[in-house]
Amino acid sequence: MKKFLLFLVLVSNVIFVSAQQISLNDFYRLEAKGQLPNDLSNIIKGLNFDGSIPKNDIQKASNDNIKELLLTGRIVYGDTVTKYLEKVLDNLLVNDSKLRKEIKIYTIKSAEANAFMNGDGFLFVTIGFIAQSTSEAEIAYVISHELIHYVKKHSQKESEDKADRIQTIDDYLKYHSRSREQEFECDKLGYENFFKNTTYDSKAVDGMFDILQYSYLPFDEVKLSRDIFENEYYKFNDSYFLQNITPIVSREDYIDTFSTHPNLKSRRNEMESIVSSSVVLGTSKFIQPQSSFEFIRTISRFETINQQIITNNYIKAYYNTLCLIKDNPDNKFLKTALNASLYGIAKAKISGNYQDIDLGTQKTEGEMQFVVNLFKKMNKKELALLSLRQSWDAMKSYPNVNYFKLLFNDMVKALVEESDLGSLNKFSDYRMGEVIVEDTTANDNENKTKYDKVKNKRLVGHLKSFKTENYMLGDLKKDEEFVKAFNSSLTQIENQNANDYITSLRDNTGKSKVKKKIIVLNPYAEKAYRSGKPSSKSSKETQTKRLEKRIKNIAKVANLNPIIISNYQKELSLNYQLNSRLIDYSRSLNKFSEITYESRDSETLAKELGTPILNLVYYEKKSLGYKKNKTYKRLHTLFSSMTLPTLPFSIYQWVFREQAGKLIFISYDLENNKTIYSTTKQFEHENTFDMLNQELYECYVKTNNLSKN
Repeated sequence: MKKFLLFLVLVSNVIFVSAQQISLNDFYRLEAKGQLPNDLSNIIKGLNFDGSIPKNDIQKASNDNIKELLLTGRIVYGDTVTKYLEKVLDNLLVNDSKLRKEIKIYTIKSAEANAFMNGDGFLFVTIGFIAQSTSEAEIAYVISHELIHYVKKHSQKESEDKADRIQTIDDYLKYHSRSREQEFECDKLGYENFFKNTTYDSKAVDGMFDILQYSYLPFDEVKLSRDIFENEYYKFNDSYFLQNITPIVSREDYIDTFSTHPNLKSRRNEMESIVSSSVVLGTSKFIQPQSSFEFIRTISRFETINQQIITNNYIKAYYNTLCLIKDNPDNKFLKTALNASLYGIAKAKISGNYQDIDLGTQKTEGEMQFVVNLFKKMNKKELALLSLRQSWDAMKSYPNVNYFKLLFNDMVKALVEESDLGSLNKFSDYRMGEVIVEDTTANDNENKTKYDKVKNKRLVGHLKSFKTENYMLGDLKKDEEFVKAFNSSLTQIENQNANDYITSLRDNTGKSKVKKKIIVLNPYAEKAYRSGKPSSKSSKETQTKRLEKRIKNIAKVANLNPIIISNYQKELSLNYQLNSRLIDYSRSLNKFSEITYESRDSETLAKELGTPILNLVYYEKKSLGYKKNKTYKRLHTLFSSMTLPTLPFSIYQWVFREQAGKLIFISYDLENNKTIYSTTKQFEHENTFDMLNQELYECYVKTNNLSKN
């Protein structure tokens, strides 16, 4: 009987592990599961979690931050990671059921290693923290720390000067706004009141400080070699590869003055003395199965890579992926991430904006410095070809994945338009430095017709103008499937250019009168002050709501049916999961290229939305004062003062100040992964509303005409 039970346990473990492997291989993104919980639904409505009205500005500001997290899809609930965190919280509060009922724990999609608690019992742990952790016990201790913030009502004691630096939602995710005394109190009481009462390993206290201190580093320190980037056909310049890297700053040398988590050094020392004085020390790194921890940490690492790619942090995403792929060489998600990050690096270099993503060799340390230096040294042609090679490798492994084909085709397009390498004849058939032995039989053309001679294959040798990039496809030229794919891509580019030209000339008067559905995602408007003073939150909300109303009316006149997804909505226009995916899609729009990371399943997204058209609108207005026709207005007012009937008209002229408007408009085709229409317009007028209406109308008409019927 015992043997039978043991057999069942082994079988269940095998099934559990195999199911995890399937999930990890097919991973796309971390998503919430099920209906939006009532406490979060109330926050979106502008209420407290329990449905009551916020009592003060601090509570309202806290709710606004959570609402923004919700509307940007960062909060995750009902998923595997959150359920794991709930069990950790259960273990800590097993003897305090009252407190357990008050705490609502959720996962946050942020690469920052952090955890935070608000005054209403919302406890958030970022996937960045879980990704950097080494045990369940470390997660338990950071939760214990945050529980004290709630118990001691620290959120009600926050000073306004600390809140001043929390200007954006990214600041909210990154910084602690607690005082030094509060942090020390939470370290100590979190350990004594909760953590110490479990069997969790006391060494995890020091481990948590390690996570916070070194969270800027990648997941692991993996030494890279040149053969990852080179082969027998081509070699890069030796200067591309660092022989010596800058070592990681040790704990003793650590200066935390400028840290996201201040006072770590002193907090660590204080806790070491408290832990060492404890009579009973726990030794359990895991209370739940270790395999469960490793699974949710892998998911968190995958999602951290997602977030890094979405926010254009391509180099760190690339290195993190290399750290994981060494143990999972056939994982589809990791191959996708490797392609996406290298593609982003290449496109930044090609567009001349590499400085926007460069981490800087002097600002990095450890083994990641190897790739930082490599990508900085490589030219745009070399990076484009490296990306092309990598996408081709992925295409062979996953021939039915359209995303890899999109990257491949876009790199071929870059070679044609940016690098003058749009033909395989630009690449040598020989290895760099290879001695070419002439084949005398190849010159025997006496019995060949003119047409046979034309068709006769001639190998490309070593030309004086050839550089490293001219050898980077030599091996692939021998692959008939690659040659076919490359030439097919060239044909598609030619056809697309012709179609675009025809579309620009065609008469659109015969278009269908059926209104097309268009998703307008989080339109944004603000008023810029001449003094440089930033707009208040209330001003931005007012300006944005006015813009949303204009968009709704004008798009309809342009024969479109706009569905506006607003930052200020009190009910979700879409279900939470679909809204989150849509936000991720817009965040991942690569400013260097049309191909977005979320193109991985954009066709599915278009079907679920019921339209392929995604629209982004930004508007900024600025008052320029009474500049226009100032002299005329003064004279008119002077004479009007003598003839009273015309005075009201004269005064009315001064009501409208001259305004400067800036409109950024993008409409994107989700199905075909390309921009339909984009423009940036700047204009000045005494009444910018008229000009804005006119410009918006033209943008929506062009979107309608250029979009697919």
